[in-house]
Amino acid sequence: MSGIECLVNMPETYHVHTHVSVFLNNEALSIPNEIGIVRQTPDDCFYSIHTHDKSGKIHVEAAAPGIFTLGQLFAIWGQPLTNTNIAGLTGMPVSVYVTDNGTVTEAADNWESIELKSHREITIAVGTPITEIPNITWNGN
Repeated sequence: MSGIECLVNMPETYHVHTHVSVFLNNEALSIPNEIGIVRQTPDDCFYSIHTHDKSGKIHVEAAAPGIFTLGQLFAIWGQPLTNTNIAGLTGMPVSVYVTDNGTVTEAADNWESIELKSHREITIAVGTPITEIPNITWNGN
């Protein structure tokens, strides 16, 4: 799916975390838990991009560093990521913000190619413009 395999044994040579927030009319929505984790017998499999809980913390675990993107996350999730449809939220304006080291930048287009980098925060605002960009406190990696 989106060029990433689902593996039973997840390599952890490369392991970073990105945070993704989705807001609808200025209200935070949860990113689902276990995106990219396939429960199967006898062994579960994991995509390199996955979530464990509803916190918005995105885990990127791979055998080697590479480019992993927001578009790949949404593809694994099975949800659209367009300027008219964000995970089924349609008919409203959308803004996407990227925060790196406390600096916020609005992403004008090519949202699919936004890289999931270590400690990057990606905020997607649907509907009413967001009044405050979240500031995530990172503990560890």
